[in-house]
Amino acid sequence: FSSLDSMFYSLDLKTGWVNWRFQMGKGSISSPCFFEDCLYFGSADGNLYCIHSEDGKEIWRHDCESQVSGSPIIHQGKLFCGMGNGFFICLNAKNGNLIWKYKTDGPITGIPAIDDNLVYIGSMDHHLYAFESK
Repeated sequence: FSSLDSMFYSLDLKTGWVNWRFQMGKGSISSPCFFEDCLYFGSADGNLYCIHSEDGKEIWRHDCESQVSGSPIIHQGKLFCGMGNGFFICLNAKNGNLIWKYKTDGPITGIPAIDDNLVYIGSMDHHLYAFESK
């Protein structure tokens, strides 16, 4: 789980002891998503992170140039996430490369939803957006 103390923690479910921790630049309210042994989450430091779920080692980070206030989801190898600056981005989940981004007129703090090949996100500009996930 991510935390406001700038750390991402992995805990042993039986003992509650810390397995490992990962240092971010700032705290986070982003919930992680899991895909192919990797954890993906954002931080107030403006980065989306991909770390290995077994040891917490960083695989990649993507500079979003704004607080990552939303939580990411992954669909068909693509990561989707909203930003505090109103951008909604799509990244390659394997390497963190930007595929596309779209600017709304308000911050995005929610978690995207997927139905078939459409990705939905709400913005604080009072609009709901739908994008093709292909």
